[in-house]
Amino acid sequence: MSLSFFQCCSYNEKEKGNDLQGVWMLKKIIFPTGYEVDYPNSRGYVRCKIYDADSSFYQVELLSVGNETIIVPLELERYTFIHDVTDTLLVENGRYMRHFCLTSDTTYTVFNNLEQEIWVKSNDMTENRKEEIRTIVKRNIETYEDDIKNFVFSTSERKLERKSRNLLFVIANLVLLAILLALYMRSVIKKNKVIKRELELIEEQNRLRPQPVIQAMRQVEQEFFSSDYYHALRGKIESGEVLKQEDLDELEQHIKPLYPNFSTRLHSLYSMSVHEYQVCLLLKINISPSQIASALCREVSSISSTRSRLYSKVFGKKGSSKEWDAFIATL
Repeated sequence: MSLSFFQCCSYNEKEKGNDLQGVWMLKKIIFPTGYEVDYPNSRGYVRCKIYDADSSFYQVELLSVGNETIIVPLELERYTFIHDVTDTLLVENGRYMRHFCLTSDTTYTVFNNLEQEIWVKSNDMTENRKEEIRTIVKRNIETYEDDIKNFVFSTSERKLERKSRNLLFVIANLVLLAILLALYMRSVIKKNKVIKRELELIEEQNRLRPQPVIQAMRQVEQEFFSSDYYHALRGKIESGEVLKQEDLDELEQHIKPLYPNFSTRLHSLYSMSVHEYQVCLLLKINISPSQIASALCREVSSISSTRSRLYSKVFGKKGSSKEWDAFIATL
């Protein structure tokens, strides 16, 4: 957990932090170098979150295209807060645990690794638009098939489509398809840039991590690797037993407090299959490739190709399976 940008909110501010209900827009990201990015950016892009009273939140991207808006659904998850004497943590979808400070009734700040995100409350969004966003996010979760279906025109701005069933309707849809394809290509380029930046941040965070933090992390690791749970799991693997899904789910629950950013970072770098993630999970707890093959009922060659393929996908160049193992060790 990064110590950069760390600030303490007063007790009253932490109490206010429990009431996030409403619409929030990403206003600014401040990087450790002092570089700032303001939103909406020059391309009309901004991130939006709707926090509801039932502790759920809906996250989307909003893209302005001319006079219209494209809604890109991201996630529907839960949120909560963890308070202690000096700090407040905002926990989203059980994985993201970030320092949180409500600086005013309309502004809050979260400290995401080495980045500082500033969000502002929006009172301009209509109830119809909020419900539309909720519906789009829910539908995306239920019918998700590929990336291009993530781009959805706001239905409140598709009046022409609803009124026309003739040639104009066909032309509008062809134009829409062209826009979606262009946005998809842009998203691919953007994702590559995000991956590059994420890798740079991982390297920078590891390099700047204070020695006391490193020592504390090592102590926690030692406790895990000497625990009865770990020895029992290794015993299963070394005896040649194939791990069941519940075994892997339990392992992930033990990994989360030990390496809180592990799963988040992996999935932010590449959209992994279940098998690929399981390989990475076992690599992280020092299980050898041959033992992983046995535990997942796969050939050793399959485990090797999975690791080298992941390296190529994330880094954009060929690499060995051992190079991927070394990267996993840094997360």
